[in-house]
Amino acid sequence: MTDWLELTLEVMRDRSHASWKFLDDEELLTALAARRAVAAYLPGAALATRDLVLLRLPVSPEGRVALLDEAGAPVPGPPVEEFVEELLAELRTCAAVGPEELVGPPWLPVPEIVEAARRPEEDSRVVYAYRGDDTVLAAAFARDLGMPLTAHRVDGWVVVATGFGPERVLAGPPRRFTGGYPFAVLDRRGERRVFLWAASAKESDLRVAADHQPRLVPAPPDGADAAAVDLAAWLADPADPAEAPERPEGMTDEQHRVLLGWRDAHRVGTDFLREVSATFGLPPVAAELVESRPGDPQPEGGTALRPAATGTQFVAEAMAGLDDEEPTGRTPWAALERLLWRHPGAAVGLGVLELLVAALLAVSVLAGDGHWWRWVLAAVFALGGLAHLVEAVLRIRRRGGARPG
Repeated sequence: MTDWLELTLEVMRDRSHASWKFLDDEELLTALAARRAVAAYLPGAALATRDLVLLRLPVSPEGRVALLDEAGAPVPGPPVEEFVEELLAELRTCAAVGPEELVGPPWLPVPEIVEAARRPEEDSRVVYAYRGDDTVLAAAFARDLGMPLTAHRVDGWVVVATGFGPERVLAGPPRRFTGGYPFAVLDRRGERRVFLWAASAKESDLRVAADHQPRLVPAPPDGADAAAVDLAAWLADPADPAEAPERPEGMTDEQHRVLLGWRDAHRVGTDFLREVSATFGLPPVAAELVESRPGDPQPEGGTALRPAATGTQFVAEAMAGLDDEEPTGRTPWAALERLLWRHPGAAVGLGVLELLVAALLAVSVLAGDGHWWRWVLAAVFALGGLAHLVEAVLRIRRRGGARPG
């Protein structure tokens, strides 16, 4: 008995080229049935990418596609490269195998077609979340992505949502020595959902990548025997529940239990991001934002962030965003930030004091009465003093000189 492997292709069906024939699901299935190929497929509309179809084929360890023999049993057929090229030539289309390998007729601009077909439609959204109170990092996201974002500050988290149909996604968590962690990404494209988590900037700390997408549709050819029907059903959901991964270090039992429970593709994915993000401590607004559709009412209290055109504009807009809400953290540092937020005059005094200490340290070093580490302390105090002074001045100006009690 052959131990089959699965191969997934993205088969494109774009309308934009004169030499292009629009591909519908029935035409694809007819071509597969004519070759007596066992398969499973998923229309791209389920993934907010209408111009592609997911096609999954069983392949032998030697790289041969499964076809039915005269008795209806699956047996190794032609090499996968030969099978795929002939299928695409007949359908006058192209396909992608994985993120980089593209296949298609030479007369088509295959890379451009694949890029356009993969671009998500309106029924998609990405939400980023990190621990903290300020929106400086969120403003950096808007600048890096080149798109407007909306930031919500809730329960010690900053939750940042893209608009619908985002064309770009952050490649990974922020590269910062402090702040911005834990960092989470909630990504929904149609009925496919992805959850990413980074506990800290250290690669050795907990990293989580989990997803849930709708089950593919089995497509066994006519005359398929029980083994071929089972093979098509396996293609629709190749995960093996018996191979459940062990709990990674740093993950709680509850988090592990919830993630294992979502390995079943038969479950409706509507609650996937709600349950997973909740068990990792994210506020409910994160899942509410990513699960909303175009036209749905949006949660109140969000701050609009525009992509800054220049570095100066980025700093100014990020600093201005600091005054939207009172910091809510529970750490001693957060308590100090809350005090300075309420009393910007005290922040001015602290900033001046820090600058004075930095000046005294610098003078002591220049007078030959200090070591190199005093330069380091002087730089730390100078940067901290400037930050507190600029924030306080901006707050006082925005509040018209008033000091909130």
